[in-house]
Amino acid sequence: MNAQNENFVIVIPARKNSKRLKDKNFKDFHGFPLFEWSLAAGLFLKNQLSDSRKISVICSSDDDRILDLVKKKYSSHVYTVQRDPKLSDSQAVLSDVIIDCIYRLADKQDISLDDYLGGSFILLQPTSPIRLKNDLVNFCRQIKNMGDHLSLVSVNEDYDKIKDIYQIENYKKVNSNFSIGHIGKKLLSRQDIAKNSNTAFVDGSLYLGFISMLKEKGFMPEAKTLAFPLSVDCSMDIDTEDEFKDALISIEKLQDLGIEYVKPAL
Repeated sequence: MNAQNENFVIVIPARKNSKRLKDKNFKDFHGFPLFEWSLAAGLFLKNQLSDSRKISVICSSDDDRILDLVKKKYSSHVYTVQRDPKLSDSQAVLSDVIIDCIYRLADKQDISLDDYLGGSFILLQPTSPIRLKNDLVNFCRQIKNMGDHLSLVSVNEDYDKIKDIYQIENYKKVNSNFSIGHIGKKLLSRQDIAKNSNTAFVDGSLYLGFISMLKEKGFMPEAKTLAFPLSVDCSMDIDTEDEFKDALISIEKLQDLGIEYVKPAL
């Protein structure tokens, strides 16, 4: 199986409720709702990956404001899916959300099940809005070099919190921003991290995998998931007000340095 030959669904899951940061996905982030930054990344990836294959960008939400904005601004480029309440709470499994998108759009005859159930997915979490253009271009190139791996996830080696930290196995530096190894076990304490020389934060910016294996293997199949290192100094997964403010500061730094990142169009 080779991801470079597969059809793709690019899914942005933007639900309404948030426990720690109220109304997070619709919160203004540098002039646009937070979730819209991931829509922009999805459309950028679609443009990079488009050739003879079929690629659909999908926003799944239970928030009418989010769905209305997508329909108004992106109607010809992004599909919307009204998410079922049972897939909208904090316990919802994102693999179910992705598969639900495909079936719902097929029911409306917007897409064909045959085109996508045997294809690949890219998941873009709206809580990781900062994605550099160079990283996204290199991520698309890495898709062509998956080997026998089943999944590809973005990681950052620069972190300070014990949150979604994993061991990186078969670690090997390369002369590009391509994969450095594959995802190993999750590390739960600073003591565990100290025992491992090669670790990284799985940041939520980019997940790629095969839809047919999603339910069985999950997002990061053991020993079969490549780690894709991001070039941004410190990526994040926004859960709190402080993390939201830190992300805004990061945007300002990128602007000052003249580093290109993907942002929504006006």
